[in-house]
Amino acid sequence: MSTPTARMRIVHVLHSHGYRGAESHVMMTMQGQRAAGHAVMFAGPLDSWLGKACTEAGIEAVHVPMHGLYDPWSHWQLRRLVKRWQPDIVHGHLIRGAAYAGCAGHMRRKPLAVCTAHATTAATHMQRCARIIAVSDAVKRNLVAAGYAAERISVVHNGVPDGPWQGTPDGLAAQRLALRRELGIPDGVFAVANAGRFIHDKGQDLLLQALGQTPGDGASGVHLYLMGDPATEFGAQFEGMRQALHTARPKIAERLHLLGYRKDVQRILPAFDAYALSSRREALPLSLIEAFAARLPVIATTVGGVPEIVLHEDTGLQVPPNDATALGQAMARLHGDADLAARLAASGRQRFEQHLTAERMVARTLDVYAQALASASSAR
Repeated sequence: MSTPTARMRIVHVLHSHGYRGAESHVMMTMQGQRAAGHAVMFAGPLDSWLGKACTEAGIEAVHVPMHGLYDPWSHWQLRRLVKRWQPDIVHGHLIRGAAYAGCAGHMRRKPLAVCTAHATTAATHMQRCARIIAVSDAVKRNLVAAGYAAERISVVHNGVPDGPWQGTPDGLAAQRLALRRELGIPDGVFAVANAGRFIHDKGQDLLLQALGQTPGDGASGVHLYLMGDPATEFGAQFEGMRQALHTARPKIAERLHLLGYRKDVQRILPAFDAYALSSRREALPLSLIEAFAARLPVIATTVGGVPEIVLHEDTGLQVPPNDATALGQAMARLHGDADLAARLAASGRQRFEQHLTAERMVARTLDVYAQALASASSAR
C-alpha cells in the first residue's frame, strides 16, 4: 500500500440528511485526504449533518440537493461545479451519490467517477463509475452476482480514527472508571454495549431476548446498554417487548439500560466490558471497529463482511444471526471468563491497529484513485 504523491482534486457526492455510517465514513475520508495534501470538496445537501460538519471543518461544500435520481437542476449544478473546479475524481456514495457522480464523470473526459458501495444491498446506478469501492468482500461478491465485473471492484475495508483514550494501563483504568461513573454503571456489573439505529436489521430485539440467558440481578451480572434513538416504528415494537419483559421478569428488565442517541459513542465505549453486534444484515459496521479500537471483546453475528474481521475465538466470538440463545451464551461466556475476554480484546485491538485504522482506509482509497486514473490514461 502506497499513498500517491501527486496532489489530486476530489469531490465527494452524497445525498443524506442524517448521521449514520456512510456520513461518518465520508467525513473521515475527506479529512484524511485533506491531511494528505489533496484538495477536497463536498457536493450534497448543505442542510444536513455532513454539510454542517464540512462548514465546521473548513471543507468547501456546494449545495446539490439531489431531489431524486434525475433532478435536472442538481445534475446541472454538479456539472457546473466540475467545469469550474476541474476535479480529478468525483466520488459518489450510496445509490444516489453514485448515480450523480457517474453522470458527472460520463459527461467529460475529466473527472473520473468512482463510487463506494456501503451496503450489501447496493447494486444499482453504478454502471457509469469507472471504479467501484466495496467496503467488504461480502459487498464485492454481491456486486459481482449483480453483474458488475470483478476487475472494476476494489475492496477497501472501513476504518475509524483511534479513540481519545490513550496512555498507561493505570491511566486507561482511571479513564474507564470515570466513564462508568458518568454513565451510572454500577460497580460489579459486566456491562455489554450495543450502538445502532432501532431498526429490525440491527436486532436489538435479539439482545433483549438474549439478556434472559445471562446471569445476574440488578446489582451484578450481565447488564445491557443500548445506544440509539428508539423513536422509530421498530423502536415502538421494542418498547412493547421491554414492557412485557418488565411485567413478566422484572429482575431481567432491570438489567436493560437505554442510553438514547449518543454522538460520543467512541468516547464512552471504554466504559463497557464487551460489545455485542446483533445485526441481521451489515456490510462492515463502524461500531464494531470502534469496539476493537476501544479494546473491548466483541460478540458478532456472522452477517455480511463481519466474519472478515471477527475471527471466531481470535478477534471475537461469532454467533449465527437471529439466534438470541447463542448471543446470550456468548455474553455469559465472556462474563465468566476474564482471561478469554482479555485475549479477545487484545487481539481485536491488534486487528484494528494493523488493518482497520482511518489512515489505512484513506491511503487505500487514494491508491484506488491512482490506479483508476492510470488505467484511464493508458486507455486514451
